[in-house]
Amino acid sequence: MTEAPASTPRKDVARNRARLLQAAEQLFATEGLDVTLKDVAHHAGVGVGTVYRHFPTKDDLVSALFAEQLAREVERARRMTEEPDAWQALVRYLEDTMLVQASNSGLRSLMCVNGSHNPTVRECKTVIDPYVERIVDAAHQQGTLRSDCTARDIAYLQVALVGIMDASPESPGLYRRHLGLFLDGVRTEKRTAEPTL
Repeated sequence: MTEAPASTPRKDVARNRARLLQAAEQLFATEGLDVTLKDVAHHAGVGVGTVYRHFPTKDDLVSALFAEQLAREVERARRMTEEPDAWQALVRYLEDTMLVQASNSGLRSLMCVNGSHNPTVRECKTVIDPYVERIVDAAHQQGTLRSDCTARDIAYLQVALVGIMDASPESPGLYRRHLGLFLDGVRTEKRTAEPTL
């Protein structure tokens, strides 16, 4: 007597998980973190029970979906600490990380206040924050960043830029102007060229 292949149920499980993650990625990117697990199930074409079997909580789904992107954010910050010019490292870090957030509403929410409760995000920030502090300290030592500008100021700037993004969906690049204004205000040297925005 031939038994049914055991791999078939596993393939169905894997396929459903992939569909859920794809649906969540699409919804979070366009609508942010207010999306519910029921919304994800509907978008994926499966029952709500299927979502809960794979992701018991919304935080579980968010962590699974954004873990790779958050890891890239950590690596971006780490690389910038190795740059010899700390001012350029700070500018590049802000330009690159804000560009990523501008293109993904879900990630944007995660990296600011809305995602502060998520364990994966908290873990990510505990790694990123010291890197940003190192960049800021190096810029102070090189004399290119105002001494009263702190890593906390950089974090608040990102929150402010996210607010500008959310308030101006019809002008998705507007945040760049305000990033440039901020950088002009905290740089100790007179700017000789437009920042690469």
